[in-house]
Amino acid sequence: MRYRYFIAAVALVPGAAPAADTWQECQIETVTLCTPEGCKIVEPTLKLYLGDYTDDRGKPAGYYYRCRRDGACDNIDNPWIGRNDKYRAFVVPEANVISRVEQDGKVMDVSAVRDEVLISRGTCWDTESQRHVSSVEPGHR
Repeated sequence: MRYRYFIAAVALVPGAAPAADTWQECQIETVTLCTPEGCKIVEPTLKLYLGDYTDDRGKPAGYYYRCRRDGACDNIDNPWIGRNDKYRAFVVPEANVISRVEQDGKVMDVSAVRDEVLISRGTCWDTESQRHVSSVEPGHR
């Protein structure tokens, strides 16, 4: 009898959410750098490109590109992407990065290297897919 309840409960668990088919560009506006000595405001130097889409095989996929405003990008394909009705989160555990984009386009990006934590905040907007960006063009926002 318990197995019937278990099977019924499993049937009610929703499957994975479909990809959002959203591409965004994000301008970082404020940055806080925290070390064991304390936290301080530093100059923003990054742009983000985030994608959440369905690939050619119909599977959810994504990208997280962290770019220096005047140069190269760190390109991470297929980060873990979580979402609910308020925000989407792009998580890259091996790079110690999490980026959270609210429905209104506000982004908070947190990264850690050794004993430093960088907390970046800014604004995202919809854009064309940037799946193959390797650097940011000078003067590009």
